[in-house]
Amino acid sequence: MEMGPIMPMAGGSAKLARWWPVLILLAVVPLLYPGIPPLTDLPGHMARIMVQMDGGRTADIARWYSFQWNLIPNLGTDLLAWLIEPVLGLEPAMKVIVILIVALQSVGYLLLARAAHGQVTATALFALPLTYGSPLQLGFLNFSLATALATLGLALWISPRMAVRPRLRYAIFSLIACAVWISHLAGWAMLCVMVGCCELAVRYERTQRFWTALAGGFAACSCLLLPQVLSLLWPAAPAHLPSYGFFRLAEKLYFLTSVLADRWTMFDVAAAFVLVVLILLTWWSRSFAMHKGLALSAIALFALLWLLPGKVIGARFADMRLVPTIFALAIIAVRPKFSGPPLKWLTIAGLVFFGVRLAGTTASMALWDRQFKQELAVLDSVPRGSQLISFDALPCRTFLLQDRVRDLHFPSFALTRRHAFANDQFAVTGGHLLAIHNPEAMPFDRDPSSIEIGEPCMGEIPVLASVARVSPAVPYLWIVWHTPELVVPGWQPVARSGVSVLYRRPSGRKAE
Repeated sequence: MEMGPIMPMAGGSAKLARWWPVLILLAVVPLLYPGIPPLTDLPGHMARIMVQMDGGRTADIARWYSFQWNLIPNLGTDLLAWLIEPVLGLEPAMKVIVILIVALQSVGYLLLARAAHGQVTATALFALPLTYGSPLQLGFLNFSLATALATLGLALWISPRMAVRPRLRYAIFSLIACAVWISHLAGWAMLCVMVGCCELAVRYERTQRFWTALAGGFAACSCLLLPQVLSLLWPAAPAHLPSYGFFRLAEKLYFLTSVLADRWTMFDVAAAFVLVVLILLTWWSRSFAMHKGLALSAIALFALLWLLPGKVIGARFADMRLVPTIFALAIIAVRPKFSGPPLKWLTIAGLVFFGVRLAGTTASMALWDRQFKQELAVLDSVPRGSQLISFDALPCRTFLLQDRVRDLHFPSFALTRRHAFANDQFAVTGGHLLAIHNPEAMPFDRDPSSIEIGEPCMGEIPVLASVARVSPAVPYLWIVWHTPELVVPGWQPVARSGVSVLYRRPSGRKAE
């Protein structure tokens, strides 16, 4: 789709339409300085992709890991890396993929506003910082890619040109649905909900008959079900994983207030508060027009937020992942009816909000990058191909740190940079294609075994209890202390940088 005009500035003499590419370029600025985007799960993705691309050729990797291709709805970055990594190398490829995700999501928000209102509205500027919402900050890359593609797909679905070509739209979206499904199942589910709500709203407005509109809308959207139907015919279809964690209302309220959670709690909560006030005022005021389809989509996803469990068929934080999209749809759904100075000030306010959040995210990313380099310095002392068990020693209230601790998957850097064993890899049957075979590391051989508590919460100190269970066949231990550093019985520190400490068994107690 071609970018349309943005609401005019004062007197209509200047239009932001000329500057929409600048908005996209600005959106990716926070990612330019860090060598590796400091997103929590990204190192885990990177290590898996290294195993994937290595194909068993490197003995240090093949002794512990294997990768078997299969059709699962969680392959977005894996497939992109398959194309990009041979050209750029592993770490630059991951950086390019994250930049691409942010750029696609930003373009998606602007195009969605244009498709809904005929122009990219001033209110849409407030949605741009949501590209750095919690799912991206936590490093849910496949989901974030699928969400960006789903947003672009929704913009195409509701565009006037496509709405008058239902047969062409049906054919095109059979392919789009497959692309989003392969990227991530939850992103595909969001696409189905959003498109279904928009189609229902259009048809109900036309017929004023709910059941007629519902039946017609389902028929029109049935193309979106193609990938799920085809997956049932796949010869090696993965099994569904368990779902649990229903109705944790306090957690859901926390997710709403931390939609932009990054580093500074008050700064992030204040930004979320601004967005909530904006949504309430614009939805209530008669000075704003409403796109009913996008509004219904926001309401439907908001309802799902409260109904979904925390983990759905193996995907953690399934409910939290909806929150940035709920905010974005609610903001983009409205369009100011007024012009002149009031519109000018609303546009300026949107640009200021975008700019302030952009500056904060850029500074935060740079600080995370500095911390990464400092803590990862201990890897220089890890012999290549070592048996290594790693722990992040966290305070008791770990849930409130989830958005503000970025080193939970640092063990993966030991794999990518030193070919040492990493016990933080995702290896869930049916959810990932990587397999782990290192019996000497059990029970600390996969995610989430690297996440521990480093202080006494209920008597004992869990990280020390876990260290005591590490097999004698493992000679190296790596602990990142988010609590005061403790003496680790049976281990000697050999390298220390920041809060990161590498230990080795004393010479008389080395692995046999």
